[in-house]
Amino acid sequence: LVRAAAEAETVHARNHLNVMGGIGSIKDNLEAAIGGEHYEFSEMYPAFIKDAEAESQDDAKRSFDLANRVEAIHHKLFNAVLKDLEAGTKKADTPIYVCQTCGNTVWGEAPERCPICGGVHSQFRQIG
Repeated sequence: LVRAAAEAETVHARNHLNVMGGIGSIKDNLEAAIGGEHYEFSEMYPAFIKDAEAESQDDAKRSFDLANRVEAIHHKLFNAVLKDLEAGTKKADTPIYVCQTCGNTVWGEAPERCPICGGVHSQFRQIG
């Protein structure tokens, strides 16, 4: 039920975004995603990390730090896709894996150990 409700909430968010005119071309969406990821790893998460340190919230700091490191990876991945799009090329259908501990996202094969959190290979889930 919780997963079904989460899917329904995703539908609602997509519908609201459509009404707001927030879904554009693939290029527009990639550029927006790149900007969002850059903001997250360069400004948002560093501020969260600083606040967590000031409040001695070690678990929160670790969570924010992991997310911050992964957002930088997402920024690079989106930039690579945008570069391919602008060049008129398409990335081969390559599996994408996501670490279920930190969110690290990799194309191709899941690593034996996550370079972000140290998680083992089995913690990666194939998406798509």
